[in-house]
Amino acid sequence: MNFHKNKDTYTDEQFLAKLLEYRKTKSNAVRNEIVMNFAYIPQTAAIQLRGLANGYAQVDDMVNQGIMTLMDCIDSFDENKGISFEYYAFMRVRGAIIDLVRKQDWVPRRVREQDKKISKARQELSNILMREPTDNELADFMGVTPDKLSSMQAEVNGAAVLSFEELIQNMSQMGTSLEAEGESPEKKVLSQELRTVLARAIDELGERERLVISLYYYENLTFADIAQVLEVSVQRASQINAKAVSKLKTAMERYMSGE
Repeated sequence: MNFHKNKDTYTDEQFLAKLLEYRKTKSNAVRNEIVMNFAYIPQTAAIQLRGLANGYAQVDDMVNQGIMTLMDCIDSFDENKGISFEYYAFMRVRGAIIDLVRKQDWVPRRVREQDKKISKARQELSNILMREPTDNELADFMGVTPDKLSSMQAEVNGAAVLSFEELIQNMSQMGTSLEAEGESPEKKVLSQELRTVLARAIDELGERERLVISLYYYENLTFADIAQVLEVSVQRASQINAKAVSKLKTAMERYMSGE
């Protein structure tokens, strides 16, 4: 998690002292002070998930949802679970933002169906060719022109990112937070296997795809910034991201289904 903290962020001891003060007094002022101290969490989550908006919503909507969830986290946090508040709040806020996008249905059903169609065709053609198909080969396999495929891929960018974020969120729910709650050895093994499968899938991406994934999800660059790094158009940078995300999602779904 790449947080942008301010220099006055609480230490663990300071946070626990404030949390105990809030529990004792139920003071809104104390709660608001805690919220302001951890305001970088919803801001960071919103930036990382900004691709979900992609024309359908504003990042401010995501931040507002994150702030409300952060307030709830203060009431529900259990320091005896062995999880840091920062991690607990980040995962809760991230999940709430994804739920917000899903409930608002910012991605039309038609676009979701196109995402599934492209992913299925790419997987089938990859199995036939025993390699990753080119865009022209994929277009021919789907019976559409390269321009039409490019247009479809541009439309599914948001859907692909949302679908992948939901998958990652589900993986995270089986990850560290559950381990701290005493999950079974079997679930611990599954959690580690999921991370290994994802890492392997990332390694199998093309060089530019790995770079885009790194810059977008870990360095928090915008597609405009990434386009400058790659010396391509913003649309092309977005398409590379969508294609990479689609491959990762397919790899994870195949593993989850036992293929």
